[in-house]
Amino acid sequence: MKLLLFIIIVVTLFGPLRPWFRRHWAFLVSIFVGGLFGLFLAGFIMGAVGCKEPMMPLILMVSCAIWAGRYGPPILRRIERDGRDGNAS
Repeated sequence: MKLLLFIIIVVTLFGPLRPWFRRHWAFLVSIFVGGLFGLFLAGFIMGAVGCKEPMMPLILMVSCAIWAGRYGPPILRRIERDGRDGNAS
């Protein structure tokens, strides 16, 4: 079932949603990385402190994904065009 879901997502992203995915790739990568970072941060905090709050991973994932979605795309766009505009850093 997981493989079927994965195939559906891949076909959708590379099929009808391809133009949208190409326009918003920086946002999607940012929220994915932010959510992953939030999950690892929650695991680290829960392991180090011994927190028993069951919603902590979800809260940190969402908050880190929002933060990364807000500040990540401009950074990725600047990295993408670095050197193309004649002003290499």
